[in-house]
Amino acid sequence: MTEEEVYEARSRIFGGLPPDIFRIFSGEARWFYADLLEHIDRDVFGDVPGVVSRQEMTQAIREFIDRQGRSVQLDDEAPYATAESADAKAIVAYRRLLDTGWLTEFRDRYRRVVDMNANGRLILTTLLEIKAGRTRSYGGEVLQVLLQLEGADKDPENRSEAVRNAERSAKSFMHHLRSISSAIRHIEEELIGQTDMRTLFRKFFDDFVEHFLISDFKRLKSTTNPFRFRRKIIDTAEGILANEIRMAVLSEAYIKEGRGQSVEDAYALITQELRNVISVFDRIGDYLEIIEATNQRLERRISNTLRFMDRIAETKTERVIEALSRLGDLVGPPSLELSILHNLLPEQVVIGREDLYQHKREREVVKPLKIRREAPDPAFLAYRAALDAYRGRTAITAAKMATYLETAFGERQELQAADMPLSSLDDFFIFERLRTLQQIGDGALTRRYAIEIKPTQFKNEWISCPDFVVRRVGKVASHAGA
Repeated sequence: MTEEEVYEARSRIFGGLPPDIFRIFSGEARWFYADLLEHIDRDVFGDVPGVVSRQEMTQAIREFIDRQGRSVQLDDEAPYATAESADAKAIVAYRRLLDTGWLTEFRDRYRRVVDMNANGRLILTTLLEIKAGRTRSYGGEVLQVLLQLEGADKDPENRSEAVRNAERSAKSFMHHLRSISSAIRHIEEELIGQTDMRTLFRKFFDDFVEHFLISDFKRLKSTTNPFRFRRKIIDTAEGILANEIRMAVLSEAYIKEGRGQSVEDAYALITQELRNVISVFDRIGDYLEIIEATNQRLERRISNTLRFMDRIAETKTERVIEALSRLGDLVGPPSLELSILHNLLPEQVVIGREDLYQHKREREVVKPLKIRREAPDPAFLAYRAALDAYRGRTAITAAKMATYLETAFGERQELQAADMPLSSLDDFFIFERLRTLQQIGDGALTRRYAIEIKPTQFKNEWISCPDFVVRRVGKVASHAGA
């Protein structure tokens, strides 16, 4: 294959999967092969770090066939599918797994060894997780997001991978909420189409109450729900985004670990990953509202069914069938007329008020209650004011940096790091951020200034950092409008 064909193949949704890997699940023996793959993954390979020989693999398949029963039938399209003995069936099943790409066979010196296809192993792991998905701890998944973000915040140089892991765990939790919503809607559609009371209640209690209402939905509504750390996760992610120094260290770590080509690319990638985490936990309330609405519709349907069960029972299909059967057993000509008792019209006239239609009683108006708001604590207000003042002083904007640079430049067109004024904390805050000038104010200053990082080191009593030069570019505008 050419490089373009390889790229096209891997850019598709199935990537580099063997073309016939799902074919094994299309025959009559699909359940046999599904259980066999699970047996191979769990018992044959298990925790073995290496590969197994072809003889060991066929022997394990033979033992599996013995446990399943030797009468198991293999697919007709498989070669030698008419094999009768367990040994022959083991060979047929083994060749079937090889042909469909689940297993790969190669030589290790003088013996043939077998291993599972790398992409096939990923598929099998995902299928097994789906099979046992209802027992997965999504509370631990959410807690993992928080721990990963806190680790990246405390040690950005060595824990940069934690940002990507946090995004992956957040998406996994979002998919779980979507699966709950989708599963409940599917059960709702099945319940709507049910006319038999026994099937209706069995589906409600077995499929809905036991599997989803108790195990998933009630867990989301409890005080120990998985996203009780939601606010802390959002605050931690937003704090990392607002800390330019932390973002710069994370960007450099991404480049060292091969996840970015340049500082700008790594910076943008980290920003996108953190914003994805924030977006997931910002929209949790929307998912819960959808699940809650579906849950209420289901409970209301079951409640109405219980309320009108007696009336529904009076018109059962079984009674109609029994009446028609007895009618067919009567002896007589087809034109025989029968007098049938009915209650289509009342035999007695309405004589009491209770027999007449009555309007529903109006609900009592709920009287408004006065809400007393306590006066805020003066100490808390002072703390908030001090915090706002601190944030206003430490936050570096394009206007602040432009004012600082214009004051430092004067009539000059180029300025060394050593020539920058650095005599106060306010000067230090701006000087520390000069190397990230391109990111300040969405790059607004790049039209006026350019920065060049030198290989030498700049040191003084305030800071030790790479030396740099700032130059004017383009037409100098008044910094008052920056």
